[in-house]
Amino acid sequence: MSLSFEKLIETLRCPECTGRLSFNPDVSHPSVSGSFDCSACAQQFPLVNGIPRMLLPRFRELLLGNGAGANSADAEVKTALSFGYEWNQFPEMYSEWEQNFLSYMQPHAPEFFRGKKVLDAGCGNGRFAYYAAKYGAEVWAIDLGSAVEAARANTEPGGSVQVIQADLHQPPFARESFDFIYSLGVLHHLPDPEAAFRNLLRFLKPDGQIQVFLYWRPESQPIKGALLSLVDLGRKITTRLPHPIIHALSFPAAAAAFVGFVWPYRLLSKFNRLKAVAERLPMKQYAAYSFRVCVNDQFDRFSAPIENRYTRQEVADWLNRARLEDVSVLPGFGWVGSGRKPAVPA
Repeated sequence: MSLSFEKLIETLRCPECTGRLSFNPDVSHPSVSGSFDCSACAQQFPLVNGIPRMLLPRFRELLLGNGAGANSADAEVKTALSFGYEWNQFPEMYSEWEQNFLSYMQPHAPEFFRGKKVLDAGCGNGRFAYYAAKYGAEVWAIDLGSAVEAARANTEPGGSVQVIQADLHQPPFARESFDFIYSLGVLHHLPDPEAAFRNLLRFLKPDGQIQVFLYWRPESQPIKGALLSLVDLGRKITTRLPHPIIHALSFPAAAAAFVGFVWPYRLLSKFNRLKAVAERLPMKQYAAYSFRVCVNDQFDRFSAPIENRYTRQEVADWLNRARLEDVSVLPGFGWVGSGRKPAVPA
């Protein structure tokens, strides 16, 4: 359920100059189209299909042109196009996403969200924004690409969620305006993930908390390390292929994962003496999901132009360099890092 226009005007800011905006409606469709205008720097941001498109001209032109004119330096544009294709091909909401969301939010329980103003930085198809709102948060969900279309459709039946097409490097909000910010599975696909993380902290209130999920780099896990090395070799080719071809290749990749790891895990875990062996198998997490979820993740893995991985210590170093308090880095098929912004600046 989108937030009111009054709330939009009150909350949105120009991503260029942070100035306040006025709304100029399309009189024939005032609730779904029009523009947000900045009197300070004369920027205009269209409202299309009920979604504010708060992109500055460079991103707007490249993304609306489906990447035409992008060069090798435009990794963020290519990433946005990749995820836009992905989430519009895989928009489904599964009941399993609720537990998935809670695992990413550890150690926060559902009651943590009640009454909080939350920023979902890189919302994808909106599955996490949906549950944050379900637990009582006012959620502002941003994504750079066309994934916002799937996100709006998925969050419309739920609680208070406003989906916005925006760059998380330049969110269209006032500084220090959110109680909680999370970015799950997004930052590691950016050219400078830590810089993007530090930028998000500018929009977090003092005493507010931030949560990130980052891919992990296997340590003392030779099987996983070998698999990822093979994936990295494959990515040198697949990241240059058209998205429909990567989509088609994701099915045999997911089938190989199920035959080689998921089905053996399901079988071995039935026997007490073999559970320890089962728990060491890669990709066992897909035993809890449908085959299509695995296909989705294989597309994600082989299409994103950039993929960074981190050790537990490297994630902790991020949080400590940002001078956060109550720092925590927990495993969850990756690293879940969290911290609290000091109430008084250091």
